[in-house]
Amino acid sequence: MKENTDPAVVMRKTMAKSERVGTNGGTAAGLVGSYDQVAERIARFHEAGIETLLLQFQPFEPEMRRFAEHIMPRLRELRCR
Repeated sequence: MKENTDPAVVMRKTMAKSERVGTNGGTAAGLVGSYDQVAERIARFHEAGIETLLLQFQPFEPEMRRFAEHIMPRLRELRCR
């Protein structure tokens, strides 16, 4: 799906060096910011045809719960638009 992505984003530049799956703390994918910003970014990935994201939470349980509590409802709301 490279044709649907912006070549100027950090993630594209990073992946151009080494196309692999790995952890980057969400920064290369742009999954940083407010809850609304993160949800919007994930929604844009989905719109571009990306169906799976590998997420890492540290510490796992509290951050996973925070994601479920704050991001998932926003994603459901964005899908309804």
